[in-house]
Amino acid sequence: MAAPKTKQELLTAMADSYAKLNEQIGKMTAAELEAPFLLANDTKKCGARWIYDQCPRDLLIHLYEWQVLMREFVNNIRAGKQRDYLPDEYRKNYHEMDKMLVKKHQGTSFVKAQQLLHQTHEEMLQLAESFTEEELFGKGYYRCTYTTTMAAYFASVTTSPYGQATKLLKTHLKNVKSK
Repeated sequence: MAAPKTKQELLTAMADSYAKLNEQIGKMTAAELEAPFLLANDTKKCGARWIYDQCPRDLLIHLYEWQVLMREFVNNIRAGKQRDYLPDEYRKNYHEMDKMLVKKHQGTSFVKAQQLLHQTHEEMLQLAESFTEEELFGKGYYRCTYTTTMAAYFASVTTSPYGQATKLLKTHLKNVKSK
């Protein structure tokens, strides 16, 4: 899919990719959603971004927590505090943050993770909607986005990882069914 070039294209891509993720989840039984990943340590199959996720719950929590970071990023910009997207302590090694996020949510159920992600997904749509075309697509419009666009930040926590998560869940489902 080509990168969105307008706010409407971005919002549509965000909604469509989220719907596809939920469609894939809907194809899975509770047992399949609770089963551990059989590929979590194989970056060729799951990608480096997801290496610490051990089950579908972790995958959704990962998406949720990165969207929480995006919400904070936007809130900081609007408060006049243009800080980097990643917290200072993780800027050079966000994999450490990913490990911490998975560990933090070991007591979170899959259903709760799904609810949390739904909440932040809706927030991402509302936040993206609140920006103008220029704010979303002007490269470096905000000092803290450097040479990229705010739209690229939104895509990096929604459309892109939703697509990757959907593929990972499809692979997980095949692995669980063939076991």
